[in-house]
Amino acid sequence: METNTKQLGQVKNLIMLALADGRVEESELALIAAVAARENLTQEQLDDLIEHPEKVKIQLPEDPESKLRYLEDMVSLMMIDGDLDDTELSMCKLYAIALGYESSAVDQLVLDIAERIDK
Repeated sequence: METNTKQLGQVKNLIMLALADGRVEESELALIAAVAARENLTQEQLDDLIEHPEKVKIQLPEDPESKLRYLEDMVSLMMIDGDLDDTELSMCKLYAIALGYESSAVDQLVLDIAERIDK
């Protein structure tokens, strides 16, 4: 199976975000596995990525729909353990800016996504 670097990079970002608070919860791992499956990554690819995240260079999505899905995945992961960690929130905001969202709108965008997920 051909490896899609963008898909691997997206899952790598989720892994890095999950590690931001110093621990990875089972709920976070489950979400990461679900995103990996949605992105057609094999369990072997996911396991390898968890063991060796440095192997994958991050490539951010370019189209608006993929960017929003990418950010929604990150906000979902940040919220899944019920503990909104400041480090995770800061990382999420940095990724949003890296995706091309205006820094002045990032706080509200993340809040809007979080409220939609929470419902």
